Amino acid sequence: MIRHTAVHNPEKRCYGQSDIDLSPKWVEHFDDLKQKLGVVSPEAKFYSSPYKRCTQLAGFLSDNQFETDHRLAEMNFGDWEQSPWTAIDQSVLNSWMTDYVNFKVPGGESFTIMHNRCAEFWLGLISKDVPHVVVITHAGVIRSLLANIIKMPLDKVFQIDIDYSSITKITVTEYKSSLNQQVNFINR
Repeated sequence: MIRHTAVHNPEKRCYGQSDIDLSPKWVEHFDDLKQKLGVVSPEAKFYSSPYKRCTQLAGFLSDNQFETDHRLAEMNFGDWEQSPWTAIDQSVLNSWMTDYVNFKVPGGESFTIMHNRCAEFWLGLISKDVPHVVVITHAGVIRSLLANIIKMPLDKVFQIDIDYSSITKITVTEYKSSLNQQVNFINR
């Protein structure tokens, strides 16, 4: 799993499911990430969030051979999308920060709703016979998938740092007719 590269957000806007431009240094960031990723198996299947900050990277890494999946989208911040964080009603924002797992953002979703769609994607993915997969997505999605894999309570997921351009590797193997999921590394 790869988090997209840095974005250009000088106004500090909330942008979960909004398209936002990448940093002006995106070409350099893409090259650095490709080098860090190393050789990817020619059998690898690429999946991406539908937002351009991910699809641009997916196209670059896969020679435009990738599929988008809406379940890999970042959390939907509804009415807050494209608002500066400082312009959001502080009392409502505090309610969300107190219980982001269950609090549904006005016009958007809660972390639990996002987590359920991410888990649906993951379960479908690991049931396929695909030896190598690269998923280009967002920090919230990666945290959600890690929580699912390691059975971590959702209210603890922000203890995991997921940097821009970071790679998280998961290995799934079959053992005695069941799937074994192992986290090899996070945030490299």
